[in-house]
Amino acid sequence: MKIFRKLTLDHKGLLNFRFLTWMHKEEQEAYTVIKGSMPKALKFRFKALCAQYGLKMSEVLEVLISEWVKADGPTSSFMTNTLDEDRDSITHIKAYIPSSLKIQFKVLCAQREVMQRFILYNLIREWVETTHERNLP
Repeated sequence: MKIFRKLTLDHKGLLNFRFLTWMHKEEQEAYTVIKGSMPKALKFRFKALCAQYGLKMSEVLEVLISEWVKADGPTSSFMTNTLDEDRDSITHIKAYIPSSLKIQFKVLCAQREVMQRFILYNLIREWVETTHERNLP
């Protein structure tokens, strides 16, 4: 028996935990890697906030991507389609998400004619900004 936490976003965009128990290994979904690029400073802020809350970056990205897919892939809040950083300040990020979610994400990005890394970058950027703002005194 394996116990793990499942993250969800509530109506205010806050992360909530649910603990789930798997009885059989067959019931677990296969996970696959998803990769993106972003400024190093953003990745380190993302990593630090995840550590502060005891979260794994993959868990947060799974929730963010899942919520984006459920919302039918909105892109209107995203400001730019390029990373306005020089190559030396760009780093890569990878996360493990359910294979079925990656397929949904890939299809929706293709339908919206946006690159997956652009959506990942903006989802992380928005999460870091809103999470950071909630922590301000």
